[in-house]
Order: sequence, then C-alpha cells, then structure tokens
Amino acid sequence: MAAAAAAWLSFADASGAALAAAGGSAATARLPGDLAGAVDGITAHGLAPLVPAQLLSAAVAALRARVARLQAALGPVAAALEAAAAGEGGEDEEDGEQGAAALPEELEDALAEALREACEGVEAATQLLSLLCERVLCSQPTLSAADRAALLAAGPRFRRDAAAALVDAQPGGHSWAALLYRYYWLKLRQLSEAAAAAEGEDEAMAEDGEPGSSSLPHPGWGARLRDVAAYLRALGLEAVSEEAFAAVVCRHLREHLEERTHRAFDERILGPALRYSASTPLAFLRLVLPQGTDGAAALAAWRARLSYYVYEAVGGLRIADMFDIVVDWPDSLPAVEDIRDCLQNTSLHRRFVAAFRKSLTDRLLRPGAATADIIAQYVSTIKALAACDPSGAILGAVSGPIRAYLRGRRDTIRCIVTSLTADEEDAAAQSLLAELDNTEAAAEDYDSDFEGGEADALALKEAERWEPDPVDADPSRASSAAAAGDVISRLVGIYGSKELFINEYRSMLADRLLSKGDYECDRELRTLELLKVRFGEGNLHNAEVMLKDLADSKRINANVKSVPNTATPLRRRRHLVDINALQATIVSHLFWPQLPAEEFNLPSEVSAMLSTYAAKYRSLKAPRKLQWRPWLGTVSLDLAIGDQMLEFNVSPFHASVLMHFQSRPEWPAAELAERMGVAPDALRRKIVFWINQGVLSESRVAGQQLVYRRNEQLQTGPAVAQEQEGMELEGGAADKHAEMAAYEPFIMGMLTNFDALPLDRVHNMLKMFASDPPYDKSLEQLGAYMGRLVADEKLSLEGGTYRKR
Repeated sequence: MAAAAAAWLSFADASGAALAAAGGSAATARLPGDLAGAVDGITAHGLAPLVPAQLLSAAVAALRARVARLQAALGPVAAALEAAAAGEGGEDEEDGEQGAAALPEELEDALAEALREACEGVEAATQLLSLLCERVLCSQPTLSAADRAALLAAGPRFRRDAAAALVDAQPGGHSWAALLYRYYWLKLRQLSEAAAAAEGEDEAMAEDGEPGSSSLPHPGWGARLRDVAAYLRALGLEAVSEEAFAAVVCRHLREHLEERTHRAFDERILGPALRYSASTPLAFLRLVLPQGTDGAAALAAWRARLSYYVYEAVGGLRIADMFDIVVDWPDSLPAVEDIRDCLQNTSLHRRFVAAFRKSLTDRLLRPGAATADIIAQYVSTIKALAACDPSGAILGAVSGPIRAYLRGRRDTIRCIVTSLTADEEDAAAQSLLAELDNTEAAAEDYDSDFEGGEADALALKEAERWEPDPVDADPSRASSAAAAGDVISRLVGIYGSKELFINEYRSMLADRLLSKGDYECDRELRTLELLKVRFGEGNLHNAEVMLKDLADSKRINANVKSVPNTATPLRRRRHLVDINALQATIVSHLFWPQLPAEEFNLPSEVSAMLSTYAAKYRSLKAPRKLQWRPWLGTVSLDLAIGDQMLEFNVSPFHASVLMHFQSRPEWPAAELAERMGVAPDALRRKIVFWINQGVLSESRVAGQQLVYRRNEQLQTGPAVAQEQEGMELEGGAADKHAEMAAYEPFIMGMLTNFDALPLDRVHNMLKMFASDPPYDKSLEQLGAYMGRLVADEKLSLEGGTYRKR
C-alpha cells in the first residue's frame, strides 16, 4: 500500500506541474521521462481507473490560474474600449469630422497576445491530457470499457470545462459580450471610414468582398482582427463572439440606413443599401468568420441574412414615413418603389397596414381637416398603394377607415363632384379629370356584357396583369388588381352606389351652367363624355339634355336679339327696351334637378328687359313662351364709388338690392324689404354682403328703425352683426367674447363637417383638438358664445343642436 501511495503522489505532483506549465509555441509530441515513469508506476499498482479524475482536477486548477492571468491582462484593454465607446457616444457623435475612436495598437496587440497565450495553454493542456491517457491505456490494456471511455473522454471534457470557465470570466470587470461588442464596433467603424475615405464604400472592396489594401486603416489591421476572432473560436467563445459581431453589423447597417433615409423620398435607397451591405459589412464579416469551406458557407449565409435585414430595415423605415410619402406623391414614387420591393421580399404586410391605418386615423381623419384635403390625401393613397401593391390587398385593408369617415361627412360627394367639374386652373381637378380619362380603368369599370375578340383581348390583358395576394393578406377581403388604382371607382364606391354620385353631378352641373356668363361649356362636355364611358349613357341622359339646353340657349339668344322691335305687335312696341345686356338660359325643366325658388320683385327696368326678351322669343317660337326664374343666374356689375371702379359677379337678388340705391341714397329696412317683396330678416342676410364690401352701411338711432345707406366712399370693416340698442357689452363680457373668438374657426369647421352637434359634443371636441390656443373654457362660457353666434345668424339652434346657417 505504501508503495502504491508513493507512486500515486509522485504521479499527482508530476502531472499537476506539467499541466500548470503547459503552453508555449512548442508542441508536446511525447511525455517527459519522469511523467511517463510516474504513469507506469501507478498502472503497475492498478490505479489506472483513478487517473481521469485526477488529471481533470489538476487541469481545471491550472485553467483557473490561467483565466485569472487572462482577466488581469485584459483589464487595460477593457478600460480602453470602455473609454473609446464613451467618447463615441459623446463628442464624436456631435462632430463627425473626428472619426471613429481607435483602440491603441499596443492594447490591441495585448488583447491578441492574451488570447493567444490562453489558447495555447488550453491546447497544450488538452494535448498533454490526451498523451497521459494514451500512456495509461497502453500500460494497462486490461481496463474495463467504462474506464477506457473515461480516459478517452478526458480531453474533450476538459475543452468543455475550459470554454465554460472562459465564458464566465470577467475580463477587466466586464463581460465578454460587452468587451467584444465594443471591440468589434470600433473595428467596423474604422473599416467603414477607411473605405469611404479611399474610394467610396461601395467601390473600396475587392471583387471577392475582401477589403482592398487602400481601404484598410493601416497594414496589419485585418490580420489582428482575424487573429482575435480565430483565438476566440479556439477558446470556445465562438457563440459569444458571433453574437457580438452580429449585433455590431446590424447596428452599423441600421444607423447607415437611418442617416440616408430620413425624409429622402425622391430617391431610392434600397439598391444602394443592398450594395453597401455587400461591401463594408460583408468584408468585415469575412475577417471574423473562419476560413475555408465552413467560412465560405457561413459567409454565404450572412450575405443572405444581411440582404433580408436590409429589406426589413428599409421597409420599416419607409413604413414609418408612409403618411408623409403619400403627402409628397408623386414626387415620392422612389420611396414607394422601395416599399414595394421590401414587401415582396419580407412579411411586413400586416405591420404596414397597422402602422399606416394608425397614421391616417391620428393625422388625417380629424374634425378640423377639410373634406377636400381628406379626399386629396385618399386619392394620393390610392395611387401610391397601387404602385406599392398591385394586388390591391393592402389598399382594401387601409382604406376602410377613410371610406367610413368620408361617408359620415355631408359634403363628401359634393367635394368629389366639385373636383371633377372645377376650373382648369385647379390642380386637384385636373388630376381627377385625368383619372376619369383613364380609358383602361373605365373599360374595366363599365358593366357591359359584350362578346367577341375585344372581350377576349381585354380578358387576356387582365390575366397577364394578375398577381396573387400576399400570403398574409386578409382572405375575407376580396381584392382586385384591376381596381386597385382606379381612383374614380374608389371614390364613387365610398357610398356603394353610383346613383348618389350621378345625382350630385347633375346638381353641380346645373349650378355651373346657370352661373355661366357665357355659353361655353367645352370642359363640361368633355367631363360628361368621360362619365358616359364609365357609367353608361342611360344614367347620364338628363345631364346630356342639360348641356344641349345650353347650346340651344346660345343659338336662341342670338336669334332673339336679332329680332327687330318692329316684328312685335304695334301695341307693345312702346314697352320694348334694349336687351343686349341680357342673356337667357332656357332649360327643359323636366330634365333638370329641382331648382331653388326665391321669389322677389325685380326693379322695373329689369322687368322691362325680361318682358321684351319674352315677347321676341314668342314671336320666334310661338306658341311657346318663357317662364322666368329671376332668382337664378348671375349679374356682372361695374360700380363707381368715389374714385374707385369695382367689378362684381353677384346673384340677381344682390344686384336688385343695389339698383334700388340708384334712385335713393338710403332706405329704411322695412320699406326696402316691402319694395322687394321679401321679409326684413331675409333682406338683411343678403344685404350684409354689400355692407361687408363697403358699398352700403347700416345704422340705427335709438328709438328709430334700421336704415341702409349708400356710401359715397368705399368703406372697410366688418358688417354690423347685431342691433346697437340694448346690445352694448360691458368691458368684461367683451373681453370674454374676444377670447372665445379664437375658437370660432374650429367651431365652424366642425359644423361644416357634421350635420349638427349638441353643445357638450362641441365642448369635448374643442378640448381634444383645439391646441393653438389651448381650449380651457367652461361649458357655460361656450354656451354663451354659441348664443352670440346664433344672434349673429352664423348658427342656428334647433332641438338642442347647433347647425351652420
């Protein structure tokens, strides 16, 4: 027993010393003589089964000492990396000219040297363990299978223990993840700046992705980085290292994209971003990944991974700016094309729909937004999403809130039709008219069961253009690529029926035709022809008759004016007057919308002109005769006030009011209302126009009636909105009303967009949306001000709800 114990102690001392001293560049090819003798001694006493545990214990003890030395050696390196990272987050970020912070070469050499020594130590200890175990197996071939397996597993087990111990180490008081992240971040920044300074980052790399010599910060820079990465892999820290450089590469790419993406909607960034990801980041990865076949496979995987990351990152950045991209349409087409390509290569569809719907709800669908602006944004959305997603699936998912919101506004249809029938100077109208002229979309929208070669050609064309819906599209929403970009169909479809649109179009067309100063209606004819292509001739027959009436009126008007006064009966010649200033629009009332009625008495000279025109018309068209609607149409006036000449286009009622002041400079309100055959309040609503223009003025002396006067000089200033007697406000009340006046545009905007609102609803909406100035008034203060607006005849109060007059 004593001999066996002595042999064991000798073996333990010799193996422990050998494992502690293992390391260096010299390879251990055979066991030292004394250690070989110690192994033979214990095997002679049958102690071979105890060898694996003893060797592992000694190796781990030596490893702990080696890890402690490694931590101490890396302390200055960790401190320098921490300082460099802190400097980057401070001054360098504000002053880009200073460039990336650099790790001193001597410290980077110290990092590589410490890792090399640790790597050599672990490798030497592992090799020594293998030699010792092989010696034991050779000296005692009769060992059991379990003992032999334990000896053979000693080397691999030590490698695992060494890797675990190194992962748990805290070099310089920092984790490996933090140390390597900072190290790789500095190295990648240096490579990026050197490549940019050399020739531009896209061109500074060799064709195989390897950094060119001119793109490296200095000779040996890449070798140090490659050595550090190789030592980390050898020490079993490959997972920690890969996690660190993966985070660094992704951060670098993200910052590169954010710097070049913000508000840059007029140029594409996806292509340059993909090229950049294949240059500097991939060149960096080539240095930190293993060489050989495994490295090539890993590099190919990273190339695909970086491309996908770029698609996701660019897509995410563009999606966040989608509302502004639509606002800038069509100048933002390059940004939309970026989104299209990103959606084709990722699964960002649901994220896109959710983010864009939220932006629309938060920034567009607000009570203070004008309906025309919402429609214009909706049109741009349709066009942008048609270019982004030809399948139409995203548009169907996004447009729901806009359509629902527009359905709730009274003036939506009127705004759409106004855009189609507005003057040529209106850019929005020109845009919609161009969409109406989209014959391809019109052919698809027109419901016609035609057959033959034309139908086959159209079907083939649509089949060639078909694209499947995205994988994650909502299957409950039917999409149509053909209708995805058809703006007119989308707008008309807000109400689910074209009848409402056509009726509103007829009403707007009637207003335009009756307000024309001449008979030119080429634009209206063109619009009608385009609408007939879309909706069919039968649906627009009445509108066609209306335009024909205008053309006939032009011809009849010329014929009537050419009839000499002698062509009329002799008993009426003395009543005939000059009618050259009069132009009549003769309508077929059965085909026109219901025209408004507003009876009043015309001035005698105007009545004489109408009678003369009617008499000449009857002489031409007997037995037909005219029934005048004097409240319709327009009057062109040239006014001389003092030394100023003014031109106005007003209604016949407004012109009639002013004509009464040719004979008298002032009129009592009640007398003028009686002369015109209207109620005094109706007269006042109309005459306020002339007061606001400074042509007339009104006054009331205590105890006397309201009087309207003709001004000898043009006056400026708002119309008097209420009677003076009993309406004087004290200073405090006047100040409160002046403060509330700042919210009047919000109130009028709400009541323009909504049919009627109760007081508490107006109060709550002002609290939510009025921010300049902030709304801080009480419900009682608002009620008093709303009462003032009612008194001013700006609002009406019916059944507890307020409406615009």
